Amino acid sequence: MSTSERFDCHYCKDSLLGKKYIMKEDTQYCTKCYENLFANCCEGCSSPIGCNCKDLSYKDRHWHEQCFKCAKCSRSLVEKAFAAKDDLLLCTECHANDYSSKCSTCKKTVMPGSRKMEYKGNSWHETCFLCHRCQQPIGTKSFIPKDTGYFCVPCFEKQFAYQCCACKKVVLQLSVFYVLTAAAQ
Repeated sequence: MSTSERFDCHYCKDSLLGKKYIMKEDTQYCTKCYENLFANCCEGCSSPIGCNCKDLSYKDRHWHEQCFKCAKCSRSLVEKAFAAKDDLLLCTECHANDYSSKCSTCKKTVMPGSRKMEYKGNSWHETCFLCHRCQQPIGTKSFIPKDTGYFCVPCFEKQFAYQCCACKKVVLQLSVFYVLTAAAQ
């Protein structure tokens, strides 16, 4: 067999006949040389990711399949949704528990993607943001803050607004301002 007929590893020159090998850019390498020269290093265990392993990657970082885990609870992230925070990969539950807002009423996590109400730096689940008087969810309806409570408009009007002596309708502050301004002219 002449040198041109040989089928050797490009790097160590060992014969590849009858052995497993890897082609990279039209050049053949034995598995050992390929792993030493080209294998990615696992972020989880710092070992090379060999030819017989899946190489999972995210933003130019690589993991063995068994090393691709949540940095907090160690659950596998393979084929699951995950979030990145400060170079850490977290399952959606750990990310939500650590970094999502908490409901001001029930103190539970407001999960990403769920409807939430926000006002002055506080957050609520849509079903936890209740009128202080009738205890019904305010949802996306208008509300009026008063002292430490929040009121739907009808409850606020019943409890705090002035009523016209003649017609018993609610007198809005804007109406009062207009009357006072008109009377002054």
